[in-house]
Amino acid sequence: MPDRLLPSLPALRLRPRGELLLSLAAIGLAVALPAALLLWTTLRGWDRDRRDGPRARQALHRLRVEQAVRTVERDLGVLAERAGRRLPPVDPSESGVAFATLLAAAAAGRIPEELPDGLLVLDADGLPAYPAPATGGLDPPEVDARGEALIGDFHQRLITQPMSDAYLDLAARWVEQRLEASRSPSGRLYLPGIRWAALQRMSRDDPRFLPTVEVLGRQVAGHGAPLLPASQRLHLARELRRIGHPVALPTEPAEALGVAVSQSLVGMPALARPDLRTTRHLFRFDASEPRGQVWSLPAPGGGAAWLHRRDRLHAALEQRIDRELGSLGYAARLVPAGGVAGGPDAGAAGVSASLGASLPGWALSLDPSVAEARWAGSARREAVLQVGSAASAALLGAVLAFLAIQRFLRRVRLAEVRHDFLTTISHELRTPMTSIRMLVDSLVADPEPEPGRTRAYLEVVSGETVRLGRLVDDYLTFARLERGAMAYDFQPTAPETVVEVAVRSVRPRFAAPGCDLRTEVAGGLPRVLADAPSLTTALLNLLENAHKYTGPHKRIVLAVDRCGERVRFSVTDNGIGFDPAQRDHIFGKFHRLDGPGGTAGTVTGAGLGLHIVRSIVEAHGGEVEVESTPGRGSRFALVVPAVPDEPPGPLGPSGARPTPKNRPSR
Repeated sequence: MPDRLLPSLPALRLRPRGELLLSLAAIGLAVALPAALLLWTTLRGWDRDRRDGPRARQALHRLRVEQAVRTVERDLGVLAERAGRRLPPVDPSESGVAFATLLAAAAAGRIPEELPDGLLVLDADGLPAYPAPATGGLDPPEVDARGEALIGDFHQRLITQPMSDAYLDLAARWVEQRLEASRSPSGRLYLPGIRWAALQRMSRDDPRFLPTVEVLGRQVAGHGAPLLPASQRLHLARELRRIGHPVALPTEPAEALGVAVSQSLVGMPALARPDLRTTRHLFRFDASEPRGQVWSLPAPGGGAAWLHRRDRLHAALEQRIDRELGSLGYAARLVPAGGVAGGPDAGAAGVSASLGASLPGWALSLDPSVAEARWAGSARREAVLQVGSAASAALLGAVLAFLAIQRFLRRVRLAEVRHDFLTTISHELRTPMTSIRMLVDSLVADPEPEPGRTRAYLEVVSGETVRLGRLVDDYLTFARLERGAMAYDFQPTAPETVVEVAVRSVRPRFAAPGCDLRTEVAGGLPRVLADAPSLTTALLNLLENAHKYTGPHKRIVLAVDRCGERVRFSVTDNGIGFDPAQRDHIFGKFHRLDGPGGTAGTVTGAGLGLHIVRSIVEAHGGEVEVESTPGRGSRFALVVPAVPDEPPGPLGPSGARPTPKNRPSR
């Protein structure tokens, strides 16, 4: 049978043909349709994801920005609770101590990004108690009358005393009369100013200079009662540094910022003034400079408000959001609210949401470009994977359908071939048996048989019997090969013996007129390790084919020669030959070439000869060589290994060398 991918559909003789086509269609649909449906469903789902993906991503962006807004609110709450305890509104006289204590508590164990830049300690009305405005305006203190009298006496002493002595004497009398808390109409303490005036008029070599500096420095660095106004403290600290006596003032930056914020509240209408106890407010000293903008964050309890420069606070919040959402592909920025009001708003540059009461007037913007790029790449990979999987499933379905159809058609073809085989066997066996019976019946019915006629009839009966035996041998050999039950007895065999037996078997048939059989056996041939009957059967099949596929004038040559370490048995004829394209098919089971008449029906046989030949030769470890030219003949050669040269040694009892052991069949 030809070994093609699919048997030729027109060559099949199944009737009715509609049943065959219907069966093939059912197999194809049953296997390939699910795969095609899977591919179609995958493509539809991919198209739906492509259409609905932007809306889904925008919804996810809105969820992310809402999450970031909650993060900002949480972080601002953490920053406001930096003191670690609730602070009720304090008395202005104690506000300096509360200021220093809260700053120290805020700085303890905190990372630099989270440290506040300043602090306002608030009174019961929510106004800055410290650092408070130094120019009055909010609550100017009362001036002690005794201090005014001492100042008047001071001016009289300037007539008779040096100025430095007069100032030092005034400071001593100020302390004696317990006037340390006396303040000027602007809210400044008199005593620190008097001591500074004395230092300005005193020589550095004066033994009173350093003690005066130390007393003034302690008052500048302290925040106890009487409370030195922040503006006066900062001024005196700068002046002391200028004369070479720096003062350790860790709260100086926070106080300077608090003074600036407090000054911005002076003159602000009460209705427009923010409630620092409950409201987050952005103070703008210089709108064009980020450092000129300061956020006030109320602390729990309403007794204080933390001050953060906008650039540092916004950068810290942005970094916190980036740590939370950066791995997801988002970049955060705090921007002026502008037109963003209310809920999240997805724009071309990203998605943003107003921070509302968290940071009034500001919005949080998320740039999802990295996330979008990741999603686009992931979507492409997923689409390729899905389409590839579906296409693979469809291809697998098509392959399975093809294999199922191929198997089905081969089974149909095998059924037809088996039918033809049985028909051929019946015909091949019936023909010689019919001839034998007719001839025997004729001899039995003849009352006076003639010796010449009887002999002729018996010769024909003998030939038909040989033919019948050969057919039976071929069928039995094929059956054993199919079952794997073929047994070989390999013995060193002379090639001449195989040729002699084969020629003797075919001589009666090949002796007919018009048939020329010649043998060419080279001399000095080595023995071959072979099963002689099987190798003879293979050679007989080649001779039978040469006889069948030649015309009325047959020239057949059986040659044996040495080919290296092998022996070659070749059969050459002048027959019809065959197309080289059929070289791979002629050794198939039940395959028959067209006979000399142009049709396969003109040649008898079941198409088993060459299949048996190849099986036998391969079992001998050899191969079959084929050469053919259409219309000019063919040459088939059996090439089998020779027995290796035997080393010299003692002869056996009969004068022959010991034979090698049989080789097991392959």
